Amino acid sequence: MLKIGLFVIMISSGVLSALFLHLISMPLSNNTLIHCLVLGFGFGMVNYLLANWYISRNAQIKRDYEMLKLKVYVDDLTGLLNRKALDLDSSELSDENFSILFIDVDNFRAFNNQYGHKFGDNVLHEVCNVVRYTIRCGDKAYRYGGEEIVVLLKDCEKKNALQIAEKIRCQVNNLDNDPYPPITVSLGVASCPEDGGTIQEVLEKSDHALLLAKNLGKNRTLGYDSLTIEEIHEHLSKYDSCF
Repeated sequence: MLKIGLFVIMISSGVLSALFLHLISMPLSNNTLIHCLVLGFGFGMVNYLLANWYISRNAQIKRDYEMLKLKVYVDDLTGLLNRKALDLDSSELSDENFSILFIDVDNFRAFNNQYGHKFGDNVLHEVCNVVRYTIRCGDKAYRYGGEEIVVLLKDCEKKNALQIAEKIRCQVNNLDNDPYPPITVSLGVASCPEDGGTIQEVLEKSDHALLLAKNLGKNRTLGYDSLTIEEIHEHLSKYDSCF
C-alpha cells in the first residue's frame, strides 16, 4: 500500500513540475537552460521531500513494531521474554548444540501465602534479575509460567550449562532478603543433542531433572540422566558447593 501511494505521489509530482514549467517558467523566459534548471531543481526538491517523508515513516513503523514485540513477547512483571517468545524460538531452533536450564523458585507459594503476592512478585523479580545478569550475552531467558524460568543457552554443552546453572543458584543464595526467609532456587539442566533434538524435547528432560532436584531437597542443580533417585544421591556432592 505504501509503495502504491509513493508511486502515485511521484507521478503527480512529475506532472505538477511539468505544469509549473509550462505555465510559469516558460512565459518568463525562453532560455532553455533556465527551463531545465528550474525543472531539475523543482523535481529534485520534491524527490528530497518525498524520500525524507518515506524514511521518517519507515523509521516510525519500525519503532511501532518493536513496541508491539515488547507487548507480545515480553513479560510485564519480570522483563524476561514470555512463553510465546519461547514457542517462536522453538519453531526456529533444532539440531543445534544448545542447553536448557529449567529454574523454579523454592517455596514460592509459601512466600505468597505468608507475606502476600506483592512480596512474592518482588522475590520473583529479584531472581529474574540474577538470571538476566548471570547468563551470557546472546542467551535468552523466559518466564515460563508462575515462578518458573527457562533459559536457552546456545552453543553450550551440558558441562558448561551446569556451571552457569550453579552460578545462578549461588548468586540467588547470596541475595539479602532479611528479615524474611532466604531465597533459593532449584535447577534442571538438559542439552541437545544428547538429551533430545528439539527445544521441546530438551525442555521436557530439563523439567524432569528439575523435579528430581526438588524431590532431593531443593536448592540444588541437577543435570538430566537416566539414573534413579538412589543413584543420583551418589553424584550430588559435586553440585553442592558454590564457586
